[in-house]
Amino acid sequence: MKSIKLLLIGLLAACACAACGSSSSEETPGPQTGSGSVVGEWHLISWSTLSAADIYLELAEDGTFELYQRLTKPVYEHFDGTYRYADGTLSGVYGDGVAWGASYRVSFGANGSQMTLTAGADDVAVFAKTTIPEEIRSGELEARTAECPSEASPRFL
Repeated sequence: MKSIKLLLIGLLAACACAACGSSSSEETPGPQTGSGSVVGEWHLISWSTLSAADIYLELAEDGTFELYQRLTKPVYEHFDGTYRYADGTLSGVYGDGVAWGASYRVSFGANGSQMTLTAGADDVAVFAKTTIPEEIRSGELEARTAECPSEASPRFL
């Protein structure tokens, strides 16, 4: 009887240790303590402001960006411009001279494959590193910005 009690106590301890260890290895969206680089191609996976948005963002090494967004229209809109990343903050200017609506604090997931942009407590966007699909980049699914004046279309950044 004593050996059965010891066996049950051992099994309970093993289960408790296994349960504690599994949650720490998973990467969750949102700010993490990891490091990474803003340079690359990113796809929006969650945004606190609008759940139906589809955003692709490319931040190039030369300080330029390409933004493909589907916010309020059923097609992608393309915007470009320049960005600056310094001291953990990302800011930029669109090609037509309009500044981004905010500067964003940047944090990365533990392995650098997720990037979180935060502008205030209510504006948090999480991106996953990915390749922008060619049909979006080529313009097949895009409305040109010349056809969609900036005042008619809200901009993601």
